[in-house]
Amino acid sequence: MRLPQFEHGGEIYKLKRLGMREEGLIDFSVNLNPLGPPKELIRLLRERLWEIGRYPEGRSESLRSKLAGWLGVPDDCLIVSNGSTQLIYAACRALRPRRVLILQPTFSEYERAATRCGAHISEISLKPDDGFKPRADELIDRLKRVDMAFICNPNNPTGRLLERDLLLDLVRRFPEVAFVLDEAFIDFADRPSSLLGEAKGLMNLIVLRSPSKLLAVPGLRLGYAVSNPQLIRKLEDEIELWSVNTLAQLAGEMLPKLEGFIEEGTQLVRKEREFLRSELSKIEGMFPFPSQANFLLVRLKGISSRAVQMR
Repeated sequence: MRLPQFEHGGEIYKLKRLGMREEGLIDFSVNLNPLGPPKELIRLLRERLWEIGRYPEGRSESLRSKLAGWLGVPDDCLIVSNGSTQLIYAACRALRPRRVLILQPTFSEYERAATRCGAHISEISLKPDDGFKPRADELIDRLKRVDMAFICNPNNPTGRLLERDLLLDLVRRFPEVAFVLDEAFIDFADRPSSLLGEAKGLMNLIVLRSPSKLLAVPGLRLGYAVSNPQLIRKLEDEIELWSVNTLAQLAGEMLPKLEGFIEEGTQLVRKEREFLRSELSKIEGMFPFPSQANFLLVRLKGISSRAVQMR
């Protein structure tokens, strides 16, 4: 079966094929910390570049231990990966769901990963009139008929945040459903909404994080998940040895030392997000929706997104 193919942002290398220069380009197709990579990290990577001449730790043991200590979870409740997308596919391979719930529109790799493992996709269409949030009755009804659910919170591309108490209630109410909660953009939200602290004690919850977005280093490919030890072991069985390269491991080990940088970047996003939304709303024909992420979804009057893309 032919798997669905999706386009993603950040593919500025394609400009070279058109004879265009990358220098000075501002890429609005990626959702990263606007401050760019931290100088301390760049300096460290330069100093330790020689280490690419040897193999990285096979299971990122040192990084795993440092991240676990920083997050306040046991080592066996955390797994490190080559970007959080690797964990999306690993979860599907490890748990082999038959029916997967996906709230659309959202990150396209959930559908691709579920389809790849032979699962049937059950979709809830998020509508502008509902604030791009699922109706509680429809969500509960669908969860009764699936064994896995992917939820991006805040959601990509709508930027809407589901309340922490609602998500925690659903996870506890449906213990037979494996919830994969993607919190790639959670640090940009105005209010604490993460379930990472609860993940180690729940048997059906996997929380994904993408620190490469906070550090603005997507080229290093770094992600991690927090869950109970049993689910972590299942994920480990699906992750190849040496998945995380040496430089990515070094970057991850710096995370606890970069809390000030992360806080500066997330505060900047919260401030500028509202300014940008306010200014865009003044332009005739542009209707930006509220967001709790570092991006805005904008409805354009009289033109479709496909038409914009073709231009």
